[in-house]
Amino acid sequence: MDTREKDEHGLTVCPNCSKHYKPELGERTKDVCIQEEFPKATAEQREQLVTGLCSSACFSEYLGIRKRK
Repeated sequence: MDTREKDEHGLTVCPNCSKHYKPELGERTKDVCIQEEFPKATAEQREQLVTGLCSSACFSEYLGIRKRK
């Protein structure tokens, strides 16, 4: 399920930092589980297509996860 917000140019808008970007994997073309469509992709790359969060740092910040020192 694609929950991303896109701008007028079709770029994904990160819900955390508002960066406008093109996901590293491009766009989805198949109606299958994302792990099946992109089996060699990283979790961060897949997350860009699911939530729109641009990076693992934004993912953690958005969820309120703090870095351990």
